[in-house]
Amino acid sequence: MELLLAAPARCEVRAVIRFLNAKGVKPIEIHRQYTKVYGESCMDVKNVRKWCREFTAGHMEIHDEERSGRPSISDKTVAKVEKIMRQDRRITLDDLCILVPEVFRSTIVGL
Repeated sequence: MELLLAAPARCEVRAVIRFLNAKGVKPIEIHRQYTKVYGESCMDVKNVRKWCREFTAGHMEIHDEERSGRPSISDKTVAKVEKIMRQDRRITLDDLCILVPEVFRSTIVGL
């Protein structure tokens, strides 16, 4: 019986791809192997091929690069949402959207 690992970090999957690619394992076989361990919800074979090409070309970084630009939500807004939630733990998502209109519903769900 195999144990599936839930929600691997992107860098973890990339490290597996980099390791197996260095050993000469073909991208389709890499995809088969880590799908057995991580389940079907991971990276598709097309992206495994892309990362194999990157690693073969000399790009060895497995972590995401820093992105420029401002954060999508400010610390002040996060603190405001957290304060409201601490005051009333039974508050609904709809009520939060009304009380904090500057934040999209999907962003509040991600907090």
